[in-house]
Amino acid sequence: MLMEGVSLEIQKLKGFGRIYQAECFPSEVDSMFGKSSGDKARYLKWLYTWLSVLDDEGMGVLNLEQFEHLKGTSNPNLYAIRHPHSQINERYIYVYADGESTILLTAFKEKNANDYKFAIARAERIFSELEE
Repeated sequence: MLMEGVSLEIQKLKGFGRIYQAECFPSEVDSMFGKSSGDKARYLKWLYTWLSVLDDEGMGVLNLEQFEHLKGTSNPNLYAIRHPHSQINERYIYVYADGESTILLTAFKEKNANDYKFAIARAERIFSELEE
Protein backbone atom coordinates (compact mmCIF):
# COMPACT_ATOMS: atom_id res chain seq x y z
CA MET A 1 0.00 0.00 0.00
CA LEU A 2 1.34 3.42 -0.95
CA MET A 3 0.67 5.33 2.26
CA GLU A 4 1.47 2.63 4.83
CA GLY A 5 4.12 3.63 7.41
CA VAL A 6 4.88 7.00 5.80
CA SER A 7 6.67 9.59 7.92
CA LEU A 8 6.90 12.19 5.13
CA GLU A 9 3.55 13.11 3.67
CA ILE A 10 2.59 12.21 0.11
CA GLN A 11 -0.01 14.30 -1.68
CA LYS A 12 -1.98 13.24 -4.72
CA LEU A 13 -1.38 15.66 -7.56
CA LYS A 14 -4.69 17.20 -8.53
CA GLY A 15 -5.94 16.23 -11.96
CA PHE A 16 -4.01 12.97 -12.16
CA GLY A 17 -5.00 9.41 -11.39
CA ARG A 18 -1.67 7.90 -10.33
CA ILE A 19 0.70 10.83 -9.77
CA TYR A 20 1.69 11.81 -6.22
CA GLN A 21 4.26 14.22 -4.85
CA ALA A 22 6.39 14.30 -1.74
CA GLU A 23 5.30 17.26 0.37
CA CYS A 24 8.60 19.05 -0.34
CA PHE A 25 8.23 18.82 -4.13
CA PRO A 26 6.13 21.98 -4.74
CA SER A 27 8.56 24.20 -2.80
CA GLU A 28 11.49 22.78 -4.77
CA VAL A 29 9.72 23.60 -8.03
CA ASP A 30 9.05 27.13 -6.72
CA SER A 31 12.70 27.60 -5.78
CA MET A 32 13.81 26.73 -9.33
CA PHE A 33 11.99 29.74 -10.74
CA GLY A 34 12.31 32.34 -8.00
CA LYS A 35 10.10 35.32 -8.77
CA SER A 36 9.80 34.58 -12.49
CA SER A 37 6.14 33.54 -12.60
CA GLY A 38 6.03 33.66 -16.41
CA ASP A 39 8.82 31.11 -16.72
CA LYS A 40 7.27 28.99 -13.99
CA ALA A 41 3.88 28.91 -15.73
CA ARG A 42 5.45 27.97 -19.07
CA TYR A 43 7.61 25.19 -17.60
CA LEU A 44 4.79 23.85 -15.42
CA LYS A 45 2.59 23.60 -18.50
CA TRP A 46 5.34 21.54 -20.14
CA LEU A 47 5.73 19.38 -17.00
CA TYR A 48 1.99 18.75 -16.65
CA THR A 49 1.81 17.71 -20.31
CA TRP A 50 4.44 15.02 -19.70
CA LEU A 51 2.96 14.05 -16.34
CA SER A 52 -0.27 13.28 -18.22
CA VAL A 53 1.67 10.97 -20.52
CA LEU A 54 3.34 9.37 -17.50
CA ASP A 55 -0.03 8.98 -15.77
CA ASP A 56 -1.46 7.21 -18.82
CA GLU A 57 1.55 5.14 -19.89
CA GLY A 58 3.42 4.35 -16.66
CA MET A 59 6.79 2.76 -17.39
CA GLY A 60 5.94 2.80 -21.09
CA VAL A 61 7.29 6.38 -21.22
CA LEU A 62 10.88 5.26 -20.75
CA ASN A 63 11.44 5.05 -24.51
CA LEU A 64 10.74 8.81 -24.82
CA GLU A 65 13.62 11.31 -24.65
CA GLN A 66 11.91 13.24 -21.83
CA PHE A 67 12.21 10.27 -19.43
CA GLU A 68 15.28 8.47 -18.20
CA HIS A 69 16.19 5.72 -15.77
CA LEU A 70 18.88 6.94 -13.37
CA LYS A 71 21.56 4.28 -13.34
CA GLY A 72 24.37 3.93 -10.83
CA THR A 73 22.33 5.16 -7.86
CA SER A 74 21.86 3.35 -4.57
CA ASN A 75 18.15 3.20 -5.39
CA PRO A 76 17.63 1.38 -8.72
CA ASN A 77 14.05 2.70 -8.96
CA LEU A 78 14.85 6.38 -9.56
CA TYR A 79 13.83 8.03 -12.81
CA ALA A 80 13.89 11.58 -14.14
CA ILE A 81 11.77 13.75 -16.35
CA ARG A 82 13.95 16.10 -18.33
CA HIS A 83 13.29 18.93 -20.70
CA PRO A 84 15.85 18.20 -23.45
CA HIS A 85 15.59 21.60 -25.16
CA SER A 86 15.15 23.77 -22.08
CA GLN A 87 17.27 26.83 -21.42
CA ILE A 88 17.21 26.19 -17.66
CA ASN A 89 17.78 22.40 -17.95
CA GLU A 90 15.29 21.45 -15.24
CA ARG A 91 14.95 17.90 -13.94
CA TYR A 92 12.26 16.18 -11.90
CA ILE A 93 13.23 12.97 -10.10
CA TYR A 94 10.53 10.42 -9.38
CA VAL A 95 10.02 6.81 -8.36
CA TYR A 96 7.47 4.21 -9.37
CA ALA A 97 5.60 2.97 -6.29
CA ASP A 98 3.40 -0.10 -5.83
CA GLY A 99 3.67 -0.98 -9.52
CA GLU A 100 1.12 1.63 -10.58
CA SER A 101 1.72 5.00 -8.92
CA THR A 102 4.42 7.59 -9.46
CA ILE A 103 5.82 9.80 -6.67
CA LEU A 104 7.59 13.03 -7.61
CA LEU A 105 10.49 13.39 -5.18
CA THR A 106 12.59 16.42 -6.08
CA ALA A 107 13.10 19.12 -8.71
CA PHE A 108 16.27 20.98 -9.66
CA LYS A 109 18.16 22.84 -12.37
CA GLU A 110 21.10 20.90 -13.72
CA LYS A 111 23.95 23.35 -14.20
CA ASN A 112 26.75 20.80 -13.75
CA ALA A 113 27.28 17.12 -12.89
CA ASN A 114 27.36 17.87 -9.15
CA ASP A 115 23.80 19.23 -9.31
CA TYR A 116 22.59 15.82 -10.46
CA LYS A 117 24.66 14.05 -7.80
CA PHE A 118 23.22 16.19 -5.00
CA ALA A 119 19.65 15.91 -6.33
CA ILE A 120 19.92 12.12 -6.52
CA ALA A 121 21.15 12.02 -2.92
CA ARG A 122 18.22 14.26 -1.89
CA ALA A 123 15.74 12.06 -3.79
CA GLU A 124 17.15 8.96 -2.10
CA ARG A 125 16.76 10.58 1.35
CA ILE A 126 13.18 11.62 0.59
CA PHE A 127 12.31 8.16 -0.69
CA SER A 128 13.89 6.58 2.38
CA GLU A 129 11.68 8.76 4.60
CA LEU A 130 8.64 7.74 2.59
CA GLU A 131 9.43 4.08 3.19
CA GLU A 132 9.60 4.50 7.00
